[in-house]
Amino acid sequence: MNKQKKRKSKTILAQSGRSREYAKGAVNIPPYRSSTVLFDTLKEYKDWDHEYSTYRYGRLGSPNSLALEEAYSELSGAYRSIATNSGMSAINIAISAFMEKGSHALVTEGAYEPTAELFSGHLSKFGVEFDFISPMIGEEIADLIKPNTKVVYLEAPSSNTFEIFDLKTVISAIRKRSSEIGQEIAILFDNTWAGPIYFRSFEHDIDVEIQAATKYVVGHSDAMLGIVACNEKTFLRVKNSARNQGICAEPDACYLGLRGLRTMGVRMEAQFQSAMNIASWLDSHPMVQTVLFPPLPSSEYFHNWKKYFTGGGSLMSIVLNQKYHDQDLEKFFDDMQIFSMGYSWGGFESLATPVRIQKDRKSYLEKLGNTIVRIHVGLEDSEDLITDLDSAFKRL
Repeated sequence: MNKQKKRKSKTILAQSGRSREYAKGAVNIPPYRSSTVLFDTLKEYKDWDHEYSTYRYGRLGSPNSLALEEAYSELSGAYRSIATNSGMSAINIAISAFMEKGSHALVTEGAYEPTAELFSGHLSKFGVEFDFISPMIGEEIADLIKPNTKVVYLEAPSSNTFEIFDLKTVISAIRKRSSEIGQEIAILFDNTWAGPIYFRSFEHDIDVEIQAATKYVVGHSDAMLGIVACNEKTFLRVKNSARNQGICAEPDACYLGLRGLRTMGVRMEAQFQSAMNIASWLDSHPMVQTVLFPPLPSSEYFHNWKKYFTGGGSLMSIVLNQKYHDQDLEKFFDDMQIFSMGYSWGGFESLATPVRIQKDRKSYLEKLGNTIVRIHVGLEDSEDLITDLDSAFKRL
């Protein structure tokens, strides 16, 4: 990572990760499509870079991945970062870096559902233990920590339901209990919704930040990418986890990630403002029971959002006024003119999809019994998006 004077995020987004050595005069570093890397001397060939600060073989990195990792590390305040081929692979290498047979993890029920499935459907086969915790847990998390707890996996806001817990209370409780039992616990945090622009993980004593860079970093819905940002004590463990599992990011995907990073700030700012406009409109709609969007002042999670975040993503959910059957929801979704249906978010295009609550979710379900719709606000005009939603409600 470049140890220069600390710069503002907009400058980092525009300037970081642009090595003159690799750019060769181009504004953007071209994709270095290479598996084999050639060396000039036997000494260079035999010397092993145990810090992974250079590239030696395609699976271990490229000029493009090193540039993306440098830029993201400077942006997030991380020691080092690791680029991977998807958000899910980033989750995998981060978790598996700290887990072994007989070890235990606490996982928020609000996590991205494939994260829960990684524990319940995959890691459990190798003797890994885990318990799910409420997405609104507080200092009582200390009582759930066991002598073999190695990981606490957090996400805020929660996927689909957008709870935000009191981060300082929870993290302090984890650190205190960890010290009492003499067990080092890695705190992992999925920061995809706010990104490092609006939430600073490493300023809150988080060890590892996970970013599904497919979303806001790439920003154009045309590449799969993940990033794991680490503090100094966790970097080599996570990097070696990626190396041992053969997980890496292709140069072309890193190129697209760097391209997207340049406009990430202005895109997220514009999308967040549009999301606020739309959330405010939805908040007064008679067919909407609740808008699940923490930056909205009426949200029960507004206080925690205001306490820890400086902005946010443009993803939200709404709980409708009743439970609708699919034949009714077809009227809502099928004739939209601007909103589309798709499984991702974070791109420039607006999306609306029905929500299925995570199957492992047990907490606060009484508030989530009616039909839930997830809305991602893109870069279209917010008035046009409101018109499209209004027509959908009238059809419903």
